[in-house]
Amino acid sequence: MKPYQWKAARWLHHLDFAHALPMMARLPLGLGYTLAQWRGALNGATGRDWRSMALGFRHIWKQSRTAYQELAPEASEKQLDHWRSQRFVSEAMDEFEARLLAAGRGLELTCEFDPPDALDLCRNRGRGLIMLTAHFESFFLGTSFLARCGESVNIMTSAVTQDPRVDKAVREHFTAKYQDMEQYLNGGKVVEMEAGLRPFYDMLKRREILMMLGDAPVLPNGASMTVRFLGGTRTIAGGCLRLAQRTDSDIGGFICVPVRKGHYRMVFCPPGPAHDPRTIERIYDFFTQQIMANPGGWWASDLLPAMPKIAEPRTET
Repeated sequence: MKPYQWKAARWLHHLDFAHALPMMARLPLGLGYTLAQWRGALNGATGRDWRSMALGFRHIWKQSRTAYQELAPEASEKQLDHWRSQRFVSEAMDEFEARLLAAGRGLELTCEFDPPDALDLCRNRGRGLIMLTAHFESFFLGTSFLARCGESVNIMTSAVTQDPRVDKAVREHFTAKYQDMEQYLNGGKVVEMEAGLRPFYDMLKRREILMMLGDAPVLPNGASMTVRFLGGTRTIAGGCLRLAQRTDSDIGGFICVPVRKGHYRMVFCPPGPAHDPRTIERIYDFFTQQIMANPGGWWASDLLPAMPKIAEPRTET
């Protein structure tokens, strides 16, 4: 891309997050969802996302294709391209849903639960509860539905969205996304992990719920765990297990998927003791099943190359 083309692309990217996305969240729901899907399709066709725009090359577009090839070696080129395009649509829908919450429209959205009594599993447990999810479909919005159990729900996030290379409008989008989410969390908080782990230990010791993402590579000097995930044994970030074990908390899992415009379904993997290895096995088998049934819904697929299969399991570090 020539310098003047890149400058124009960055300008349009800024306008999209600063004006177009918030505007869509103020429209009638049906129209807003339609425009959000079109926006995602355009992003997929051009390979645009906020991380690629920050770094100046389409690494998400490239790495996602590599990941889908690994997940489904027998898939046709057309199918792989479709999943990659859908990955951008899924991410765009998450961005739109975040703006709906920021606009105070969360109560206009409805949800069904699978199993129907899933929220009962999260209530009055007598211990802390970590609910893992993946960058899959509408997970962020799902956290607001999780809080309908009546318990305080907290969210662990990362300060990576405030990197100075990220467009100002994108940084402001994430600030609004996290701050405005708190009105739906029954007193829960959205806290960046870079601030230290003490707040998360305290939440769990107060027997609250903490939502964490469970599909991330190991961070430098971070805790790790080895799991059976997406067709192989992989080493991934293991801070969730360490937190749960040290606070004697339980661990469960969930995904949130759109059913129709404004209506969603939450599917749960029931919580279990963190000290029982079968708990983590069940959760990652659950994530694998959900992702393989809809690979395009997993919009962290670009991270798969950073979680290569290993020949032999390793112990937690």
